[in-house]
Amino acid sequence: MNEVFYYLITAILQLVTVLFIARFLLQACRADFYNPISQGIVRFTDPLLRPVRVVLPGYKNLDFAALVAVWITQIVLLVSTASLNGSALAVFPILVVSLLQVMLLFVSGIKWIILIVIIASFIAPRGQHPILTLLRQITEPVLAPARRLLPPMGGLDFSPILIFLLLGVIEIVLPQIFATALR
Repeated sequence: MNEVFYYLITAILQLVTVLFIARFLLQACRADFYNPISQGIVRFTDPLLRPVRVVLPGYKNLDFAALVAVWITQIVLLVSTASLNGSALAVFPILVVSLLQVMLLFVSGIKWIILIVIIASFIAPRGQHPILTLLRQITEPVLAPARRLLPPMGGLDFSPILIFLLLGVIEIVLPQIFATALR
């Protein structure tokens, strides 16, 4: 029966985490607020974020309440899965590991979003589906600096390759930095 609870808790908390990350990215990238997908994410996350915003207001286009909500969700996920497994964790390692997980989720999320945009550009180059529009708006601030470094060659955009390399390095280095912090 523990496996069922483990699965349900993990699935629900990961879904909530994805929604909070999406909320942060949409606001940070100044994505279209009136997009129906954006409206759905805002409608779901706003009741949970409104009390946090009283204590922790945003700054410009950065929603710190969403970041804290992601971190808290990861802490709850770690604590609940550890308690279901019958193990106890110390407070400091929980905070550090959950922060690492949040950072890695952002890196992984950006990689997946870029990959989806690349595939969609080959399948439906002029696709105007609301989710594709949002994904392009999220990737543009990430890809724009790489596009300035790498000019287009023959109509092909190689900037995602540069970003994938950079994000891969971040995925390798971050756990090492956090491992030294836990020693």
